[in-house]
Amino acid sequence: MSEELNVAAVLHPKPEKFEEVATLVTEVVKNVQEHEPDTLLYYAFHVKEKNEIVIIERYKNPAAVKAHVKAPYFQQFAAKIPGLSAKPWELRTGVLLEGARGVSRL
Repeated sequence: MSEELNVAAVLHPKPEKFEEVATLVTEVVKNVQEHEPDTLLYYAFHVKEKNEIVIIERYKNPAAVKAHVKAPYFQQFAAKIPGLSAKPWELRTGVLLEGARGVSRL
């Protein structure tokens, strides 16, 4: 069984703070790409109908998650988000279903 962990983080920005939250998310994505080799996948998308930003994350192992959460750029991001959000962010974590790795052409 793989140690990989998957996370979906759903952010609910206040409507007037959407662009600010989107900018902060973009900065975190760039930092993850530059500084976290054990983060295997990390991207965000906008669900317009619900004014949500969803961040999809895959980590090589639990240590990679710990490194991500402790990173100074993530700590700064996490400190700012509550004041810009209409409600708390939601996190879903888990492992891939056996045989359901899916398609990746990146």
